[in-house]
Amino acid sequence: MAQILENYMKDFLENLLKSDENERIEFKRILKKPHEIIESIVAFANTKWGILVLGVEDFKKATENERLIGISENKENYSELSHMLSRNIQPNISKYIKKYEIPIINTKKERDVIVIISIECCNEICSTLTGDTFIREYNSNRKIWNQEIIRLKYERGALKYEDEMSNIDSLEEIDNELFTRFKNSILSNNINDRQILKDNGLAIQKNNKWFLKNSWSLLFLKNPSILLSNKCWIKISYYYGNHENFSWEPNFRQRPFTIEWPLYKQIVECIKFFKEIVKSAPPILDSGSFKSSLRIPERVFSEAITNAVIHRNYAIQNDIQVRVFDNRIEIESPGCYPWHITPHNIQNERYARNPTIIRTLNRFQDAPNLDIGEWVNRMFKVMKENNLYDPQFSTITEKPHSVTVTLLNAHKIEYRDSIKNFILAQGYITNQQARNITGITDTLKMNRILWKCVNDGFLILEGEKRGSRYKLKDDNILNEKLTFIFKGGENNVLQTDNIS
Repeated sequence: MAQILENYMKDFLENLLKSDENERIEFKRILKKPHEIIESIVAFANTKWGILVLGVEDFKKATENERLIGISENKENYSELSHMLSRNIQPNISKYIKKYEIPIINTKKERDVIVIISIECCNEICSTLTGDTFIREYNSNRKIWNQEIIRLKYERGALKYEDEMSNIDSLEEIDNELFTRFKNSILSNNINDRQILKDNGLAIQKNNKWFLKNSWSLLFLKNPSILLSNKCWIKISYYYGNHENFSWEPNFRQRPFTIEWPLYKQIVECIKFFKEIVKSAPPILDSGSFKSSLRIPERVFSEAITNAVIHRNYAIQNDIQVRVFDNRIEIESPGCYPWHITPHNIQNERYARNPTIIRTLNRFQDAPNLDIGEWVNRMFKVMKENNLYDPQFSTITEKPHSVTVTLLNAHKIEYRDSIKNFILAQGYITNQQARNITGITDTLKMNRILWKCVNDGFLILEGEKRGSRYKLKDDNILNEKLTFIFKGGENNVLQTDNIS
């Protein structure tokens, strides 16, 4: 066991020392003033999570083992920092901070340690003792002000758009057919309409006055986007080919359109559109019979669009975007991953950004959501049953405040997993290496396979044609390893020290 741990730590340190700073990791020598280190901890806490490594030189100033300075060069600073961790961050987030000490031989050839401070996800918006608030952006910290702090509170769940009072105090614009269906579902036909709304958390009564919440407006107004002056529709774009054409002749199969109406009807109409394009898609011969070339199961699409509607951030002035291509469907939902949810834990963790909306939709007799916390697992399971690739959840730099789920319209080929695992272990893959691990002997065939992976957005090409190397599109091997170590596997690897 000791030998396994020693080998693991050696491998971990090698990867650590080859890495530069990014959104999830920062290196600092202990010579830095403690308040600068506190700023980084605040920034990581406000950007979900991160790793701060103390006692390691900057990537640009030294290489590999020459970066191992250790904390002995200024133990006083380290001692002061340890005290500041529980006093100089508002509110106190000590329970979300852990320290890990890793023994090293420093550049002076002496025994020393480096310290890794792991900042876990918390639902608090943190500031320094002076009231400054920071977030992590790329490889540095950025101070944010009131408007961004409010946005962050919506993202984190400290503020809920659905619970705020709308500027509408009349039931005249209600969708009576939908509301009647809801009353029938909850067996409340003989109860006063406003009382029903109050009982379901959609309205409140104060001093004999009724106040209707945004959740009511989104769920039961005929056209909530117009009356709320907020963008809360679904926009659908249907393309020829695998890419959007930005020329004078856009490659739309049909004119893009918007689905308005209350949230329940948005979901229903979007699923109806999906059924229509499945029927109209060109047939292909599959396993001896003709089937639709759009292979994505209706159940998976239904889960994806329902999730986008019930979990999006309605405080953001943007619509849900559905983009349909020949080889995939993209569903882009306004809002970052809520609270502690990440692409790595999305199958196992659960968090409701809009609990009132979720609960109300679930009370319809033919509810679009089961509200049993299994929608992501169900998507993965159904895609697997149909030999399709797992749903892909991602954010992009150009749109950091939205999440896109991509459903690939392609049967799964096992060698893609082999390629991914090889890249995670080695950092890249060449045509020769790909042939070695897949058993494919034809160089041109492997080229076609790798280029298809590039076109599908799975890989990126690095280098010239001869000797080309391929990497994962989201290539950050260290982050993959850190995610394992600090988001679940750390108790089996490192000795932890909770900050108190």
